[in-house]
Amino acid sequence: MKQLSLILILSVLFIFCDKNNDVSSNNVVLLKVDYLTNTFEGGKVLNFSEATSFTISSKYNSPGDFGSVALYYQELNKKLFEGTIIWMGLGEISYPLNMHLPAHFSKIDTNVSLPDTSLFKKVMYTENAYYPDAINYEKLWNAINNLKIVSSYRNSNPYGNVQLFLYTPSVGVGNPADWDWFVILKS
Repeated sequence: MKQLSLILILSVLFIFCDKNNDVSSNNVVLLKVDYLTNTFEGGKVLNFSEATSFTISSKYNSPGDFGSVALYYQELNKKLFEGTIIWMGLGEISYPLNMHLPAHFSKIDTNVSLPDTSLFKKVMYTENAYYPDAINYEKLWNAINNLKIVSSYRNSNPYGNVQLFLYTPSVGVGNPADWDWFVILKS
């Protein structure tokens, strides 16, 4: 009987501690998708204290030679993303560290439908932020639409914006093969 009780308690703890399935009232997930191939490359769940709204602000240092971009949860003044940008070189992500690989994310059997394109918002980290003239939202969404976390976040916040951030660590003669989309969802 004690062994059965212990198994039951451990099972419940496992379910509640599984970060991949956790949708608290104020989490933000960043999902990384390759710019050219629309392949899901991993992601990170960031946990925050409560806030009444969700706005992304930024700090941008133009890459004369070396630059950077940082995104913040404006209402809480907490970092969401930071990466360097190198002119005629290749920058790198410095936050969040230790992004989870795709295998970390549970999948679902029924894909999450593409949200109305009016819900997709580009993160304008500078007035000259580069985004392609035409974004194929369907291909981008198809990279993540089978993830349990996407289903959970969309169910908990069905009218929330789908924030898109295009990280271009190489500029000048930048190589799009180095670029990544970040799909940012708030629970």
